[in-house]
Amino acid sequence: MRRRSELYQFRFQDREVLHNGRAALRLRFSKTDQLGGGRLIHISANTISALADWEDRIGSSGYILRSVSKNGAVGQRLNPASVNRILQRLQTKAGISEIGQLTGHSFRVGSALDLLEAGVPLEKICFAEVGRQSQ
Repeated sequence: MRRRSELYQFRFQDREVLHNGRAALRLRFSKTDQLGGGRLIHISANTISALADWEDRIGSSGYILRSVSKNGAVGQRLNPASVNRILQRLQTKAGISEIGQLTGHSFRVGSALDLLEAGVPLEKICFAEVGRQSQ
């Protein structure tokens, strides 16, 4: 349920292994953390594996989300507007038009709906940011 302005900030060096052996990414700054105190976002073992594979491919320890050309060349990091363009290209390619135009905010809305359907109280979704882990 991350904002698109948060997604493009993640770097490979933001990965952390927690005391319980689980993995996390450190979010250094967000709209709701203007002072940059940071927070840990738990991620799955599958995500850690995918990140390691991606890092091996691009041979860098910089930003995770990067542009990739049609010939497979990896470019610079994405910016928040890139998320919308990518989603809209994928939506067009998939022929999905009956749900309206996808945007980066669609991830947050979809995740919130999934949590509601799973029985998570609305107050927890809105105010506690499910899954939040402080430093």
